[in-house]
Amino acid sequence: GSAVPSTRIARAFGFASLGAGLVMGTAAEFARRTFGASNNSSGDPLVLSNDANAQRLSASLRRMRGAAMKLGQMLSIQDESIAPPALTNALAQVRKGAEAMPTHQLMEQLHDQWGE
Repeated sequence: GSAVPSTRIARAFGFASLGAGLVMGTAAEFARRTFGASNNSSGDPLVLSNDANAQRLSASLRRMRGAAMKLGQMLSIQDESIAPPALTNALAQVRKGAEAMPTHQLMEQLHDQWGE
């Protein structure tokens, strides 16, 4: 797996990357719907809540961990009528858990916190 962000700058970059990815995914979905290259596979009229954006959000929250992941987990247990289906499915993945921390990063954190 990819490294878990462990500094404020890394977390801020992770959220900025997520935001940029969501904007690009929304623009791509809008273009597909506008030019007829998509049949709106998610069935949702909202351009933002497409399958790619939902998966991007899920992956980012599972990688970011902490409060961001907890927020996603709390949202995932809400009534399905509140959120679009693509988002509900992606948040269900967040509820299942975080990505595993790479072994080298785990060992580094253990060494930093506990020493030799």
